[in-house]
Amino acid sequence: MITVDDILALPAFETVELAAPCPGAGEREVSNVGILDCPPDYNNYNVYGPRELIVTNLGFAYANPLLAEQSLLAMIKRNVAAIAVKTVYQAPVSEVVRTASTEAGVPVFIYDGAYHERVAYESLDLIQRDRAAADKSRAVDGLLALRGGAAVRSALYELTGATGATLLCVACRPVSRDAGSFYALMNVVDGTLSVVRDDRRLVETVSTCRYGDVILTFISCVSSDEEKRQALEERCSKLLTTVHSLHCGMSDTLWIDNGDVAVRQALAAADAALESGVPVQRWCDMRFAAASQAVRADRLYQSMVDDCKGKLSAYDEEHGTNLVETGRALVRTQGDVREVAEHLFQHPNTIRYRLRKAKALMAMEGMSDRLFISYLGLVFLPELGDLDEEAPSC
Repeated sequence: MITVDDILALPAFETVELAAPCPGAGEREVSNVGILDCPPDYNNYNVYGPRELIVTNLGFAYANPLLAEQSLLAMIKRNVAAIAVKTVYQAPVSEVVRTASTEAGVPVFIYDGAYHERVAYESLDLIQRDRAAADKSRAVDGLLALRGGAAVRSALYELTGATGATLLCVACRPVSRDAGSFYALMNVVDGTLSVVRDDRRLVETVSTCRYGDVILTFISCVSSDEEKRQALEERCSKLLTTVHSLHCGMSDTLWIDNGDVAVRQALAAADAALESGVPVQRWCDMRFAAASQAVRADRLYQSMVDDCKGKLSAYDEEHGTNLVETGRALVRTQGDVREVAEHLFQHPNTIRYRLRKAKALMAMEGMSDRLFISYLGLVFLPELGDLDEEAPSC
């Protein structure tokens, strides 16, 4: 989806000023661009409609501020995406127009920059690019539905043109929805990472596309040399730290047959970067959190987790007990009953009783406490990705 922010970030716009407060102005959808070069005498601008961004210099209303006001008010009533008035003449945006803009939620911008033809050309080109990006999103979905092998290689070739030996994937998420134009950020990422192409002995292709609200970059390499691979990953990581307004995740460099796994790693690492507030998170550095992220994506694993936690939670709700928190604490302390009892302000025998009750609910009465706590570790693994491996505590 193209937004007003995306259009206003185009080179055709040099300076842009919002004429009046209009919450969410930049997030309004744009599907077309129209040029306003006549008064509303004919059909009161019925040819214009929602999701259309209107550009004009109001030249037809030169020296006639009342006509300019009438024209802008009529266009605001059409609920267009936005109106951009070029400052060829003194901008005739009256207080009446400003008030109407705020009340209707239709933003009016005053801009300096190129004329309408160039604005329309760049805007329509961006809209077409967005449609192509939507096709890329479907292609990425298709890639993620595969499970390695020749089918993945073929899908990657169709998506990126890559035929190399290995693949490194980078996923970037905007810091917030107010970070500005998504496509402007996409251009920055593409330009930043494209410099690795200068190593022609290693890098085959660099391709960037949109995948929903994520920017994906695929770097295909012709060599699997370990030293070169590490150098490339370090270089990409350093480059990404220079890009503001993004949280980025990097996959391992994998055989191209496992390109679908590389995408999943990058997406999970980007989520982890967003959660922890760091600019770049590498999958290889996530360690325990990587296991947590991996199991969250496995439906069979998640069904086991939901079944176990559901039984414990249902018992807690019915009997006013605390089996879920006790199980979680036992996992975090590696089965130290006394430490758990101290943390939960309970007698150690109460913790032992809860442990036996949890085993009974899972029909695992014959299992040793140590093995059952290992099982609970699997149950609570998806939510424990932020644990400090060196200092497990409750």
